[in-house]
Parts: sequence; structure tokens; C-alpha cells
Amino acid sequence: MAAKRSKDLAPDQELKRLEGVLAEGLPRALFVRGDEAWYRQQAADLVVAAGKQAGLEICRHDTADPEFKLLRLLDDLAGGALFAGGRCVLVRGANDLLRKGSRVHAPGLGKALMARLAQGGEGCVILEGKGLRADNKVLKDAKTQGAELFSFRRLWDSPPPWKPDPREAELVQWLVRHSRARGVPLAPDQAVYLVAATGNDLAALDGQLDRAAASGGKLEQAVVWDPGGTPWALADLLVDGQVQRAVAGLESLFNGGFTGNDGRRESTPEALVAMLGPAVSGKAREALAVARGGPDSPPGGRPQGGARAREALAARAKGRTAVEWQRMVEDAADLERRARSGPSVGASDWCAFALRWRSQPSGGRRGAGSRAR
Repeated sequence: MAAKRSKDLAPDQELKRLEGVLAEGLPRALFVRGDEAWYRQQAADLVVAAGKQAGLEICRHDTADPEFKLLRLLDDLAGGALFAGGRCVLVRGANDLLRKGSRVHAPGLGKALMARLAQGGEGCVILEGKGLRADNKVLKDAKTQGAELFSFRRLWDSPPPWKPDPREAELVQWLVRHSRARGVPLAPDQAVYLVAATGNDLAALDGQLDRAAASGGKLEQAVVWDPGGTPWALADLLVDGQVQRAVAGLESLFNGGFTGNDGRRESTPEALVAMLGPAVSGKAREALAVARGGPDSPPGGRPQGGARAREALAARAKGRTAVEWQRMVEDAADLERRARSGPSVGASDWCAFALRWRSQPSGGRRGAGSRAR
């Protein structure tokens, strides 16, 4: 059987693939991409540790750092190490360097990287970023010179449609394994509780394990309830009608902020509203398209994520009629319009949305979003 392509591998398998590559020697260049920041960090740490083991000088750069200097990065790529055999250059947020229009766009980065690869000798370059595109020209050119690409998707936080036991969710099973490795073993039911309390945020789950370890086994007392860890996770709760978790998530994010796509902490309600509206609208529109025309007809073609994503979207779409999905789209669009016209949308508006679209116990009707206009 042919080996799975990188994009088909689960994050744990992709990390093991990286370990296998590093066991054979440091590649001259590696690209680390994908939605899951925790795994990207693990991958970067593995490469840096291998660089230290090889006696390389470690040079770190982060485009989110206010003190980031492009000239310093280009100098590290062009020069040699002063007191070591070579350099291991780690670049966090590298997608911003390759994206036209960003404040740190570096048109010359590709040439600098290719020149370094052409030189030969010791050393390694790691370009890490959530938004790195596999079809980027710099990445494709570097791969012709032996560069490696590793992609880490987010873990599935819902069970497969054909086996709807929450203990079967990929995220829950990861937490069970990870808790054992951390020396704080959780039973599957405990892991379900912790995921419900935290959301799909591996770093936050790691922090919850620290609290659990210090609690002397009293998990429920130690856990901090923070289910809506990101606007995108919160949007899933709202669209699926999980009103209790959605309201708890709204309270958490409006009061405590969240981490954005670029890794920066956002603490203003306006930032949350600006991201939550489009996220809810987009997910509702996808479900509407499937409800109207079948599993292969969301806007723009098939949903990203392969067969599992299509199955999850089809299961979501079956939860409401096409008429109800259309009303939800209109409801979310109304909130978006009000948010753009002034600071008139807040936590109470989204709580009302959650209540309008709450799911009902088996046998009842889902919220149809009816309200006075």
C-alpha cells in the first residue's frame, strides 16, 4: 500500500514523520504549516533541538515581535555562524513574509533562501506559519532543492457521524493519550468533560492538565470553564444550537478575549464581533447549500478537509430544514450589518441569537429563529 500523503496524515502521524526525517539528518530547509498551533510549536521545538544536537547556532525570528527586523533575518540567512558549524534559523509567522500586502512582506526572501540552499554546507532554515500555502512559489522552489513540508490540521472535536459517541472524537482521544504521557491520566469520560470545558485549544487543555495535577484528583474543582476558546469554535456551537456551551463561550470570550489567527491576543469586544459574524454566516451558508443541493454543493465547491469534513457538514445540514438555514443566514447577516454600522452589537445580541437557534431534545423542533422584526 502506498504511503499516505502528508496532507492525509493525522497530526500525531505527521509529527512522527518529522521525527523520522530528523533521525536521518537535518534537512536544509523545512516548512511547517497548518491550523494547529500546538503541533506547529512541537515541530519547531523538535527541529531546534536537533539543531542544537548538531552544534548549530540557533537564530530565532518572529514576525509578530514588535522588534522583528527583516534585515537581521536576511543577514542570518546569508551569513555563517561565528562560533558554530552552521546556523539553524527559525522564522515564526513566515506566512506574513510571503504574503503580498502584509506589513512585513519580504519579496527577496525566496532568493535569499534559494541562495542559502545552493551554498551547501551545514545549517537549517525553518519557516513556520499557519497561513503558509503549499502552492507558494518559494515553498515549491525550495522543495526542488530538498526542502521538507509538514502540515498540521486541527484535531476533530466531534465524533464521526457513523459513531456519535463523544469519547470517539479525535480531540478527546488525543487528550486521553496526552494526559497519560503527562502523568495525569484521564479516563475517557473525564477527557470529554475537559474538552467541553475548554474547547479545541490544545495549549489550553495542556494548562488544564496542570491544574488537574495540582488538584489532587479533584478535576471538576480544578478546571476553569472556557468552552469557546476561539471565535471559530464558538461559531460551531452557535450554528449547531448548543446553547449552554455557546452562552458560556460568549461570556468567556467577551470578558477574557481570545487568540487570533496570527497568534496575537485580542481583548476587545469589537474584535470578537468582527470575526464571529462572518464565521457564523459562513458556516450557516455552507449548511444551507448542502440542505438545498446535496453534500457536494457548498459555496465554492467541496468543503476543505476531505471526506471527514464533508460527512460532518452533511450531518450538520440535516439538523435543520433549508428554510431554517436560510433564516439563520439572514439573522447572522443582520447582526453583521449592525456591527459594521456602529458599536451596537454585543454579548447580549449573540446570546439572543444562541437562544433563537438552540437545538431541542429529540422529538422537538430546533429553533427556527423567529423574532419580531
